[in-house]
Amino acid sequence: MKLKFKKFYFPLFWKFTLAIIFIVVLFGSINAYLIWEDVQKSLEKESQKRALFIGKNIAEQVVTPLLFEDYISVQKILDETRAIDNTVEYIFIVGEDKNIIAHTFETEFPAQLLNANISDSDEKEIIVLLKLTDFNNIIVRDINIPIMKGKLGFVRIGISEEGISAGVMETISRFWIMVVFFLIVGILGALLFAIFITKPINTIRSVADTINLNTLKERSLPKIIIRDKFLGKIRYLFRAEDEIDLLTGKFNQMIERLEQTYLNLEIAQKKLLQSEKLATIGTLSSGLAHEINNPIAGIKNCIRRIQQSPENVEQINKYLRMINEAVTRVEKVIKNLLSFSRKEEIQFTPVSVEEVIERALLLVAPNLENSKISFTKEIKSDTKFIKGSLNHILQILMNLIINAIDAIEENPDKKRRSIKIFAENSDDKYVKLIVEDSGIGIPEDILPKIFDPFYTTKLADKGTGLGLAIISNLMESHNGRIEVESKVNVGTKFILYFPAINGS
Repeated sequence: MKLKFKKFYFPLFWKFTLAIIFIVVLFGSINAYLIWEDVQKSLEKESQKRALFIGKNIAEQVVTPLLFEDYISVQKILDETRAIDNTVEYIFIVGEDKNIIAHTFETEFPAQLLNANISDSDEKEIIVLLKLTDFNNIIVRDINIPIMKGKLGFVRIGISEEGISAGVMETISRFWIMVVFFLIVGILGALLFAIFITKPINTIRSVADTINLNTLKERSLPKIIIRDKFLGKIRYLFRAEDEIDLLTGKFNQMIERLEQTYLNLEIAQKKLLQSEKLATIGTLSSGLAHEINNPIAGIKNCIRRIQQSPENVEQINKYLRMINEAVTRVEKVIKNLLSFSRKEEIQFTPVSVEEVIERALLLVAPNLENSKISFTKEIKSDTKFIKGSLNHILQILMNLIINAIDAIEENPDKKRRSIKIFAENSDDKYVKLIVEDSGIGIPEDILPKIFDPFYTTKLADKGTGLGLAIISNLMESHNGRIEVESKVNVGTKFILYFPAINGS
């Protein structure tokens, strides 16, 4: 089973901040532990040295009083020593026979201390840690120092561990204050660093968001300039460029290339439109030649008749009317052909649905007649005007009708040969034009590909595969859309949706 990871937006500032907090806390904790270990050992070492010094000093001072059994002097020495150093919890002297000679406890001597630190040697100091349950569970470092190699007894001193702990905690507290200070500085640094990095990136992103066909066409995309002034106010005297500057430069170059590429594509598209028009004219040429030749033949015949009977005024007037009608018909065909073939920008104007269908029918009528294909149209009376370019809408209809003729020619059923055009209001926003034929149809697996450029199922001399692709682009440029329905050996229906406007 493949795990699915969800993506979410997490600002760069918080990434920097969390990274800095993690690093500072991690290394701060490691350093705090190491410092605690070092300070603890150092303080313990110093505490032991001080306790040994005090103990040995007492052991030397009490020798004489003990020899003369001057226990009052011994007690005085103990009390004075304890009063000098507040880390000393207690001092007492144990005789050789383990009897207590003197002590500094204000109350009764705690029995637990007597056997808590017994020396195995009369010449060696012994140091142990003790927890005094009778005195609020305080922890002391108990030191046993022999007096005259143990002949006169032993001095026992208890040094409080609280002083060592307090010293360690004081050092650690100072260290953590430094850690917090550096953490705050690091977060501020992360903020400035994030701004320094993300501001150019956000600028690039905002420009990227504005890139569309209109901005490329108008070449209105701004050139990105970053870090020209500190905080947007103070101009830099000098500045070292980095990867962000390189990215910005490349992005500016990309915008220039996009704008140039778009212009080249526009030129190529116009050329394709024109070439497709010329290809359509080539397809219509034989029929149009017939459409023009017939009136010309009629004109020649009328001229011959006039020449035969120049005195018959009534007949001459009749033939002149026929010549005028023939010339008008030829003029109309040529005018529509020239209008269809000329280059034209897409300019939106109100377009009559009936007019554009009539123009298309005039141009394709000979082809329909030669192919013996019936043509019907149905325009609802309330159909609104189309907002678009007359010549380009005419090109759309012409291409669809010519495709329909080719599809009908390929259909083995020669009895069903018809093309229908319907026009009606789809809703308040669109006018729907439907071009329906009884042709061979389009297989279902091919339908998704028919609007791809250069994709065609026709023979090489029948099409380039650009017709439907151009129609799709023209519909998109008209803010409309095209849909297709088809069944093999039944026929195809192209449904065009054009933006509607009120017209008269």
